[in-house]
Amino acid sequence: MMKALQVKCTRCRFKHQHSERVDRPRPRRSTSEIPVSDSCCPRCGCKSFYDMSPQIAWCWASGLIEIGDAPPADNAEGGGPIVIAEGPQSFLKSYLGVVARHGKGENSGKLLVPGVPEATDQKHAADALGAWLDWCAKSRAARRQGIVFSRMTS
Repeated sequence: MMKALQVKCTRCRFKHQHSERVDRPRPRRSTSEIPVSDSCCPRCGCKSFYDMSPQIAWCWASGLIEIGDAPPADNAEGGGPIVIAEGPQSFLKSYLGVVARHGKGENSGKLLVPGVPEATDQKHAADALGAWLDWCAKSRAARRQGIVFSRMTS
């Protein structure tokens, strides 16, 4: 069974299902043009929307951040990802792109938790991750966009 895609209008911020959007025909300049219609907000008629599908962000011991529908399972040795945040697809990746460190060299194009790749041992890496998560959790902008950061427990 296909799950309904929840979206949010970029203009009026009305949350609705994608299936509730209204098809409105575009005006044609000539009779030879192919008729085209746009999927619009049922409230204000705006054509653009945010995808509000829930996403999860996790990081690895190396500090590498990944985003997806569900984190990978732990491996047989007990190692696995640490879930760091949850939120809407439209906002999670862009927000993490602002607060995370951008990799260079072999990590070019990847997001990293600040301080974790440079840590000398796992304790310092965990401390850096905890401090970064506490700092991110204080953000009003993240909460306004529906992003919730995990807290490290001792």
